Amino acid sequence: MIPSSAHHVQGISFCLQPSPKEMMKMDSLCFSAAWSEQDYREMQEQPTFSNWLLQVPTAAQVGMLSFQSVPPELQILRLAVLPDWRKQGLAQFMLEQLEIVAKSANLESLWLEVNSANKAATALYYKQGYQETGIRKNYFINPLGDALLLKKILKYDDKQAAQ
Repeated sequence: MIPSSAHHVQGISFCLQPSPKEMMKMDSLCFSAAWSEQDYREMQEQPTFSNWLLQVPTAAQVGMLSFQSVPPELQILRLAVLPDWRKQGLAQFMLEQLEIVAKSANLESLWLEVNSANKAATALYYKQGYQETGIRKNYFINPLGDALLLKKILKYDDKQAAQ
């Protein structure tokens, strides 16, 4: 992973094995339709599932990322930053870290579903190189909306490909 000194918010770290309760708490602060503690408990029992909590020294936990790796793909299930910490590049930082992990596992792509009404998130994903591959009409209930299916094909330079 990239050292936190590469980001303007200093001292960033990840809790790589948060409890289901910690994940549920962060989820409920970031999403209107939060996953339950039991949802996280069941997901964490799956060997393909991982979740991270983003931590900063001055505020403890400020973001979250949940994903599932089923080679050759990695699916982003949840990505969020607390409202007071948004617009500081933290979600982008988490995506960059996730891409490093995916490349180290020689995965081919990252994909996700995002509510088409979530303009900040879709702008971030497009900026990071994700492309729309489809739409699921009326997929989201709370808030209502279509799901954009976004995918990023990972590119490897010659040096990485040789590893």
